[in-house]
Amino acid sequence: MTNITPADNNRPGRVFFLAGEQSGDLHGSLVIGHLKKLLPDLKVDGIGGPMMAAAGMNCIHSSDELAVIGFVEVIKNLRHLYRILADVREWLTRERPDVVVLIDYPGFNQRVAEIARELGIHVLYYICPQVWAWHASRVEKFTRLINEAVVVFPFEVDIWAKAGAEVNWFGHPLIGVAEPTASKEEIRRMMQLGDASLVSLLPGSRTQEIYYIFPVLLDAAELILKQKPNTRFLLPVASTIDDERILAHLRGRNLPITMLRGQTYDAISVSDVCLVASGTATLETAIIGTPMVVVYKVNWLTSLISKFVIEAEHIGLPNVIAGRRIVPEFIRGDFKADVIAREALSILDDPQKQQTMREELAGVKASLGETGASQRVAGHLAKRIQELHQK
Repeated sequence: MTNITPADNNRPGRVFFLAGEQSGDLHGSLVIGHLKKLLPDLKVDGIGGPMMAAAGMNCIHSSDELAVIGFVEVIKNLRHLYRILADVREWLTRERPDVVVLIDYPGFNQRVAEIARELGIHVLYYICPQVWAWHASRVEKFTRLINEAVVVFPFEVDIWAKAGAEVNWFGHPLIGVAEPTASKEEIRRMMQLGDASLVSLLPGSRTQEIYYIFPVLLDAAELILKQKPNTRFLLPVASTIDDERILAHLRGRNLPITMLRGQTYDAISVSDVCLVASGTATLETAIIGTPMVVVYKVNWLTSLISKFVIEAEHIGLPNVIAGRRIVPEFIRGDFKADVIAREALSILDDPQKQQTMREELAGVKASLGETGASQRVAGHLAKRIQELHQK
């Protein structure tokens, strides 16, 4: 640990957060909000999005600049990513925060962890890399780079502890957060949805996901509409995606679709089924308890490489947590509009199938702990900052 001079001890505590995408921005903002109440004079800097900024963080870069997925896309953006990494190195070297908090986003955050460790700065990884989906050796590699891990799934505790990490679990931060604003009846009335069957389309929060996933979901929606003309579609759009990018895909299609902003949880809650891009949205849908079909697609080269490096049997978080397939998944070669539509229709037409899926999802939610995880994480982090600052 780098020595702090007596003059440094007179300054407020300082923490650096790094979140590389929208879900990390949400989780970071929740912790920062509670942290600022516990330590009002704490200085919070880092890389994040509008939610973390609103919670009181000074952003040295926006997480939008890091929002690239896939091996090919990362290579294309390497020069820009290295410039941001150089800025982070320069900032950490100059400012020496008490703690660096890394949120998910493993590729870039691994490099930041290496820099922080070189500088003797305490590294806490929150929402740890999904090492259980990749080769087992990755957890040991990350363990050597960090001081402690705070995981969000209970089964992750043993994985990280066996690799020698100091690890804590305080529950999942989406419990108590992923909730609709009103009852289904009230939301239907407010949105003027009548008695139509409702299908939500959640193609993702990144530009590349809109490019690869959204058109196929729209094709699937058209096929569903042919079989069930009394169907309406809801499209909750992530704050990271501008309207024009969405409208470009909707032009020329005659779909009864309602585009929504800031109403994702309401849309999920009133839907009979959701077509969801793999990621945090699948867990939000599971917590709310709506039947779903999990989908995903990237460019062909990334897809090919992923076959050799991803070892997990399941990709959808509800299935990973349950340890078995409780919701259907269509990725890579199975990601086809007709297959997705057929599965969605089988759920829409079978009340018993819907009920079984809702019961399975309730079990997933129950395993994720109690409300207030972000507050408990903030309490743990506040104690750690105070301990390290006093040194």
